[in-house]
Amino acid sequence: MSRHSHPRRSPLRSILMTMLAVLWCSTMFACKPPARLAFAELSYPEPMAVTKTVRVGEVEVAYSEHGPDAGPDAGPDAGHAETTLVMIHGLGSYMPAWKNNVAALARRHRVVAIDLPGYGKSSKDDAYPYSMEFFATTVQGVIEALGLSNPVLVGHSMGGQIALTHALRYPGKARALVLASPAGLETFEDGEAKWLADAVTDEFTCKATPEAIYTRHTQNFHRMPQGAHFMVDDRVQVIGGPDFPQYCRAVSRSVRAMLDEPVYDQLPRIEVPVLVLFGKYDQLIPNPFLHGGSTERMAKQTVEQLPTAELVILPRSGHMAQFEQAETWNDAVMTFLSTLPPPPAAPVEEVTEPQEPGEPQEPADVTAPVSDPDADPASDPNADPASDPASDPSASDEATTPAVTGPDAEALHQERRP
Repeated sequence: MSRHSHPRRSPLRSILMTMLAVLWCSTMFACKPPARLAFAELSYPEPMAVTKTVRVGEVEVAYSEHGPDAGPDAGPDAGHAETTLVMIHGLGSYMPAWKNNVAALARRHRVVAIDLPGYGKSSKDDAYPYSMEFFATTVQGVIEALGLSNPVLVGHSMGGQIALTHALRYPGKARALVLASPAGLETFEDGEAKWLADAVTDEFTCKATPEAIYTRHTQNFHRMPQGAHFMVDDRVQVIGGPDFPQYCRAVSRSVRAMLDEPVYDQLPRIEVPVLVLFGKYDQLIPNPFLHGGSTERMAKQTVEQLPTAELVILPRSGHMAQFEQAETWNDAVMTFLSTLPPPPAAPVEEVTEPQEPGEPQEPADVTAPVSDPDADPASDPNADPASDPASDPSASDEATTPAVTGPDAEALHQERRP
């Protein structure tokens, strides 16, 4: 892949951002050191202030649900949802990354936002493989546990690659994909992948200072809005918390998984409609250190690999365009959802009421049509086979029942430690 320099990723910009980070953090955290909170102790902003959990195998997945058909907590606007959206956050993030999108989408759709295993308020365990297939299997487990039918998967960054992995692993389970600044559309040579994996270690996350945390968050935006600072606050408050080391491990292993489980060459196999949205000034995709160049040019080249896809480039926004240009992003997604074909109708099962013991069974009202006595018995469908001298009274059709099989729902994962 060719590499190009780009002025928006210049060293001067990085120096200025670091200076701003030090200035900002000196005022924000001088009297507010890390609180060593557990992730479960974080207070999520509205509309995710109320979260629930669902068990998927050994994983406890935290989620919030909104809009029509969202259960008893849906609110006064509850009605019938046009479709269900499952929102999947990106690397190092959590469900509040969708803070500026959920309410708008929930006006017409049921919205389920999740924390991936290892992130936010979901369970964390060093035994989790944190592979793309593991995450995709967990998403499918949430879909099944909550009884979601033909949902649309909405994934940001790493969440986009997870959505693509899900579509490949579980074809037909998702109605469509919405990919916000998705990972997985960029290819890496072996040496590049090794460099990235070696750079993002557990210590890279665990030992980051508040200043470094702020700088890394600003790189997600073209111009970081004031309303996004809560993400920095939350991230600082969990430093030194009881599950912080497991979070750091989840981040480093997730990076390796994205590199070890590429989806680019399999994009032509994605059969469902796909909407891809990028911010025009994305500083993270393509990778600024290895590839650089134009996000829009890369996006156009890779989206062409998807059979049914459309691309939207949002101005004045970066990697978190869904947060930075929320109104425009929400409108684009709502328009896309309105154009989707209706999901396939679920088969209707005929229900037979059980008969009480001893109750006489009413005979079926079967009236046989009158046969023509002069007709050839071989051509009369109602003729007695025994009257046909050519028939074999001992012959009978053997009823066969095909075996019902299905894909193995449990993915096999191989734990990989950095």
